[in-house]
Amino acid sequence: PARAADNPIPRPPGLERDVRFWVRVYTEVNTNSGFMHDDRNLGVVYETLRFAPNASPRERQKVVEEARERIGAALRRIASASGPLGPDDQRIKDMWGAEGTPARLLEATNGIRFQLGQADRFLEGLIRAGAWEAHIAEVFANRGLPNELAALPHVESSFNPNAYSKVG
Repeated sequence: PARAADNPIPRPPGLERDVRFWVRVYTEVNTNSGFMHDDRNLGVVYETLRFAPNASPRERQKVVEEARERIGAALRRIASASGPLGPDDQRIKDMWGAEGTPARLLEATNGIRFQLGQADRFLEGLIRAGAWEAHIAEVFANRGLPNELAALPHVESSFNPNAYSKVG
């Protein structure tokens, strides 16, 4: 109980790698870029894609699909390699460490994901949050809620009153 009072939102060590990934998404890359990564091991970020600011959704999707195919081919080469690897393939193999068995690398070909960066949206949200911070702090204090929960709107909507969920 004493520890819970000091840290109302615990951060288990097993989640640290994933937390680092999401910190990177919200601080390192903006909405004109993003990470190609493994969907289960967020410590494996294959590459950063960058789009032209005026790139259409179709153009962006084409870049992502080409990267997904390129990375999948590399994972298959690494999984079946019996000799030395080229520098790019070795870099990918090294990312996986001991988890990078041939079977896991083949499985990973189906888990190549793209995550769009959010740094610019998050910064805009921080600016918008200024209008709400005092009110939120007061409401949370009055209801006995941890103030750390005030960060949730940043992830959900970046305090954008026009935000909506594509899945309802």
